[in-house]
Amino acid sequence: MKLLTLLFIAISLCSHAQVKNDLVRQKIKGIIRTVTEYEYDAEKNGLISKNINKYDQKGNQLEFYSYAPDNSMLSKSIFNYNDSGKLIDIIRYKGDGTFNAKTTCKYDTRGNLVEEDNYDVSGTLFMKALSAYNGNGNRRVCDRFNEYGILFLKSNFKYDDDGNEMEEKQYDSHHGLKFKTTYAYDGVDAKGNWLKRTTFKNDKPTAITERIIE
Repeated sequence: MKLLTLLFIAISLCSHAQVKNDLVRQKIKGIIRTVTEYEYDAEKNGLISKNINKYDQKGNQLEFYSYAPDNSMLSKSIFNYNDSGKLIDIIRYKGDGTFNAKTTCKYDTRGNLVEEDNYDVSGTLFMKALSAYNGNGNRRVCDRFNEYGILFLKSNFKYDDDGNEMEEKQYDSHHGLKFKTTYAYDGVDAKGNWLKRTTFKNDKPTAITERIIE
């Protein structure tokens, strides 16, 4: 169970670099209150999960909720910021409301989130994620280390001209390719925000995500 938790957080980490605010980083345009994402299987025969992201008036993400197809809660995350608007930590909870993990954040001089330290319920560090960025503020590399400081997962990223993530390649500690994830976007709203995305794992379609932006 601990390994599954570690891998889940590892794949979802390195996603909160503070360029101006979270909406800018996530390439979402407009004054946004919530973004709800419905993830279906590739054939769209069934709902995989529903995720709700909530933002404040400054464009910073405050809360994240994930729900199963039966609407039972899978997880909840609370985001905390300092006076300058930088994310300082994320408190993660299980679906039953019990504490799961805490992520603390460190930044470079440009405000990019370069280090995330993850602690379990006992306060023990179990994973460290280190990121590097290109000149546009897009994350290009994210390395994950276990509790012993050993690299176990490395990701490289590519983006389109709008800054949307187009590709992630994940490598093991021996630089062997584990997965290649690519994305195709379809449909935008009046602000130019994407509304539909298809995810491919090793060139095979696996999921379709549809967004509702309020």
